[in-house]
Amino acid sequence: MFSTLIYIGRFEPPHNGHFATIRKALAQTERLLIFIGSHETCRSLRNPFTTEERLEMLKISLTPSELEKITFIPIHDSNYNHQEWVREVKAKVLGHENSIAVIGHKKDNTSYYLDLFPEWGFVEMPLLENGLSSTEIRNKWLGGTLTEQDKIPQAIYSYLKNKDSEEWAKIQKEEYKLVEEYKKEWSSTPYPPVFVAGDALVVCKGHILLIRRGAFPGKGMLAMAGGFLDSNESLRHCAIRELIEETGIELSYKELDKSIKDYQVFDDPNREPRGRMISHTFFFDLQLPELPKLKAADDASEALWVPLEDLDKMRSQFGGDHYRIIKKVLPCS
Repeated sequence: MFSTLIYIGRFEPPHNGHFATIRKALAQTERLLIFIGSHETCRSLRNPFTTEERLEMLKISLTPSELEKITFIPIHDSNYNHQEWVREVKAKVLGHENSIAVIGHKKDNTSYYLDLFPEWGFVEMPLLENGLSSTEIRNKWLGGTLTEQDKIPQAIYSYLKNKDSEEWAKIQKEEYKLVEEYKKEWSSTPYPPVFVAGDALVVCKGHILLIRRGAFPGKGMLAMAGGFLDSNESLRHCAIRELIEETGIELSYKELDKSIKDYQVFDDPNREPRGRMISHTFFFDLQLPELPKLKAADDASEALWVPLEDLDKMRSQFGGDHYRIIKKVLPCS
């Protein structure tokens, strides 16, 4: 028996499998630390609920005696920097280091994180509720087909059914339907499509150039300028073209091309709701005496220069994984 067990999940939303694991863990430990992942991310089809909403759903489905043994801990995502993520987990476990273990089920490659703590114990859980996935429950909720027979606690079903949320309605009635229609357009291809994008990470005088997306998915969210690769262009040209089209930046193609200092590929399979999309991100370092003027157009509703020192407090406003890409690419970020 370990004095402390750690259970890590996104709980988007919590379902019967999660609660079965929680109760098995509570029977084996004095203290259970539940890490709630994807903290401070923007609402999306993959993460439609805020940390506060997921915490509320967890709490209303547990008894007072169960809650006495549980500590809930929000944790950020770090898709492209596992070491950073591990450091954050360990920092939040301070004070519980003695006789500690991670609890979970190694179902597939999405469970890789269970092997990132070799100095701690590991408690293998059996497959519960026939491998029930939050994706199944979430898609029913998004599509308006969730019922009381689905494998979630009654308290959570009532919460999802009755809460009046403008943000939830936007995700369900606009973004979900748009993405489903988009997928139908590609449904007849012999293989699932893989999309390629060129993105532009631009810095100048301690500022970063960002856009606000003008359409779904991610309408209103901050992002780097960028977009789909055309069939007749190079990735480098794609990033520069999209940068000019979306921000109206007052620099020539040649000036922008000369300012590229780095290039990285980002391929998280879940980074884009419309399908598999691989980002080729180019880092532009503009050595100029003042910030170039901007004029948003194309897919951007706004183009703006943001002080680099403000990035961290704006992380929940970024669409998809753009914040995490920026933090990975920027030197000393």
